[in-house]
Amino acid sequence: MNKNIILLTFCLGLFGALWSVAAPAEGISSAEKWMEELEKSGAIDRAVQRSLERIQKEQALAQQQEEMRQQAVQLEKAKFARKVDVTKDMIFGNPKAEISIIEYSDFECPYCKRFHGNPEQVVTEMNGEVNLVWRHYPLSFHDPMATKEAVASYCASEQGGSPLFWKFADGVMKNTGSNGQGLPSKDKEDPLVGLAVSLGLDKAKFQACQDSDQAKRAIQADLDDGVNAGINGTPGVILVNHKTGTVGILAGAVPVENIKAEVKKLQLP
Repeated sequence: MNKNIILLTFCLGLFGALWSVAAPAEGISSAEKWMEELEKSGAIDRAVQRSLERIQKEQALAQQQEEMRQQAVQLEKAKFARKVDVTKDMIFGNPKAEISIIEYSDFECPYCKRFHGNPEQVVTEMNGEVNLVWRHYPLSFHDPMATKEAVASYCASEQGGSPLFWKFADGVMKNTGSNGQGLPSKDKEDPLVGLAVSLGLDKAKFQACQDSDQAKRAIQADLDDGVNAGINGTPGVILVNHKTGTVGILAGAVPVENIKAEVKKLQLP
């Protein structure tokens, strides 16, 4: 509620209460004088200020409790994320790491573009203690380009596994205009095909894969997994300790320090 409305409501209520007490006992004239004296002394202002401070504290506490409740719900949902499979998932870093950072990402999301590189830095600096797992989460308002790029990156992995997937993903993230714009085109050729060729992929196989139902099903499976795990925006991050089953969550393009702090919370003592 607006502060001014709260103040006005309180003042009217306070005035009414004081008036109802004072007027019958002292008479209208005496009650008016009494109210004037209270106003001049600042007693009413102080009472209003105390009331406002109490209301603000109550609102802040209620908001904090609601945020804690929502986080608890999100953490519970995060437990339903698909288990990491080293034979199928695109993994950066040590496949046997105790902790995985599972990133649900959209190649056309500007926040994902800003975030890209931060999890990789954490993986590199934490010396095999944590790895990064990519899950596709192309948002509908970034389509058709977001899904097209997700399919293309899947097709890169079909020829070169995780190493080529990450190289392709880096190429897309560094060059996309974001928000559905995609990669800049220098000629008539699809820039995604051009990127694939520059990385040494077989052009014909890559193009055939782009049109395959298998690639589309793989992207949809990641999307379904994200929805099941409570992801509602990108980048959405779920961290999991594979030994304890404990999970953590991050939302938005958070800095490296935030990711490290969440990883450390999940590490065994």
